[in-house]
Amino acid sequence: MFETTIGDYNIPILRVNGKIIGNASDALKREIDKQVEQSGGRLILDLTDVPLLDSSALGTIIATLQSFKKMDGKLVLLNPQTAVMNVLQVTRLNTILEIYSDEESAINAFDL
Repeated sequence: MFETTIGDYNIPILRVNGKIIGNASDALKREIDKQVEQSGGRLILDLTDVPLLDSSALGTIIATLQSFKKMDGKLVLLNPQTAVMNVLQVTRLNTILEIYSDEESAINAFDL
């Protein structure tokens, strides 16, 4: 369900595969927490292969964003599918999250 790769400039990219609902939200939280420790507050969350997420997943993403901001870090979302993007727009989270459609743009969002 999760795979982490290291992109350019040693920025971790957490690739999520499948729906993030129910217990998967808890697993996502644990995986993100592990990345927070290792990345020094920089993370790209790749949602390319996520067809659906629930409110728990949104809560995890917002909590991560807040903790990264406290450590002067940054979280960006990569390529959410249409249904996920619709949820982000309805909840207006698209106004506080940085969302990019390609990996190069997501990497360039970091002050390198």
